[in-house]
Amino acid sequence: MRLRPRTLLTCALVVVAACGGGGDASSESTSADGAAPQGAPGSAGAVADFTAEDLAAYERGLAREIELVKAAQAASFTASTPEARGAAMQAQFETATMPEGAKVSGLGERYEGIREVVHTTLRTLDMQGKIDGPVSIDTARASAETKARLAKDPMAELPAGAAAALRARLDVIAAQWAEYTRLTAVGG
Repeated sequence: MRLRPRTLLTCALVVVAACGGGGDASSESTSADGAAPQGAPGSAGAVADFTAEDLAAYERGLAREIELVKAAQAASFTASTPEARGAAMQAQFETATMPEGAKVSGLGERYEGIREVVHTTLRTLDMQGKIDGPVSIDTARASAETKARLAKDPMAELPAGAAAALRARLDVIAAQWAEYTRLTAVGG
């Protein structure tokens, strides 16, 4: 059986993503069991407060990241050389898209922290089945720490104002996050 170059590239990306070598959603400051490491921007000890205006800015930034990922994916499909395909694939990584999202959002350096907190919260809600998204977990294989995290309300970990702002926009933000997560999971 002969594999097409695009199939080989996809397989290689799966390996890279599994090893943490990409900037895709699976490498967003989580351990293998899906838990945020202690002290990470998405962990309870490092949560910064954000407002409804901050979330609107985050939405603009993530929309820009989605545009960039889609453009990079289109470029990878039409690239005529391995180098061009590789460059297009790397252009999808969050290390490439996040700075542009931060610029569009107007949040500057705060964008990354807000993004991490929102993504961690949404990932947990998705694993709990409280929102419709692409993340799932086999709780039988999850660590005790992850099981404990999944037993809690991730909104309770947020400052009250931030939780209220996120709840007010949860449907819109969760749909946008799910689109981004699906696009960046092993190159879409």
